[in-house]
Amino acid sequence: MHGIKRRNLTQEALVQKRSQAQQQIHRYRSQTAKVLSLKGAKVYSIDALKETTILLDLNPEFNAVWNYRRDIIKGIRDELSEDFWHDELSFTMVQLKSFPKVYWIWNHRVWCLNNCQGNALKLWKYELGIVGKILSMDPRNFHGWHYRRIVVNKLEALSRISMNKDEFNYTTKIINENISNFSAWHQRCQLIPKMLKHGEITNFPEFVQKETDYIINAMFTDADDQSVWTYVHWFIKDECIVNNIPTQEYISMLLKFEENITMINEDEIDFSGKENIWCLKTLVSIESIQIKNLGLPIESHIKDYLNKLMDLDPLRRKKYVHMLNNA
Repeated sequence: MHGIKRRNLTQEALVQKRSQAQQQIHRYRSQTAKVLSLKGAKVYSIDALKETTILLDLNPEFNAVWNYRRDIIKGIRDELSEDFWHDELSFTMVQLKSFPKVYWIWNHRVWCLNNCQGNALKLWKYELGIVGKILSMDPRNFHGWHYRRIVVNKLEALSRISMNKDEFNYTTKIINENISNFSAWHQRCQLIPKMLKHGEITNFPEFVQKETDYIINAMFTDADDQSVWTYVHWFIKDECIVNNIPTQEYISMLLKFEENITMINEDEIDFSGKENIWCLKTLVSIESIQIKNLGLPIESHIKDYLNKLMDLDPLRRKKYVHMLNNA
């Protein structure tokens, strides 16, 4: 792995390491054969459940075994103790701490929560606190963000209360801590249309103005951060923004972005001697909207921007040539 110094093992240590690896492989293959044999025979028992635990400890990415585990639990539900579901959730949490990006663990946890006995609303509220802690440890874990959406949707269904505003504020908190959080910006893209649809933004043009200022501040904070620029492109093009503010305000918003992006690009030239690729890409998008969509009588710099991008970003040269031919 990067940043880890390689150790030079002695011949004896190397032989010992290989022997341990072979033992682990033998144990894994043996356990896999045992569990798959039980699965094929449709054995649903406490002992079979224990065998899946052993195998999943060895390999938590074995989706077929998670599926078999659920079949076992459904088959022996009447035999399970009151503490079973708590223990099962603890088991998944132990796995997630070591393997936070394995879909099948998250899926099994959701299934457990949907089948747990007791106060469902209290249970899912507690789960929201857990996923908050998970994201505090790894704020960019998109599996965690996806899971948070599942938890929030469940809470909204149980309580019949929208959590859109709370979740929007949560993304603001996360972005303020680190603007490079792509998942938080993406969550924002999901929430704004929902808030608009449900009438949770009382003055949308004012909201757009504030969001524009927030984005511009983020651009100045780190002009090379892709997540911010991706959000900018969504914000200036998505119909939920474009179709819900007066045309003149939309024109003013684009002009404000253009002026500030030009300023950032000039600062980049002064600092590094080169223009900023993301600035040029976004200026191309803005001018394209101004000329093609809005029909504004402005002087086009699109061809100039694209010629510069071909030099600055040669890996995407063919893309820029295609855009130039259609400019």
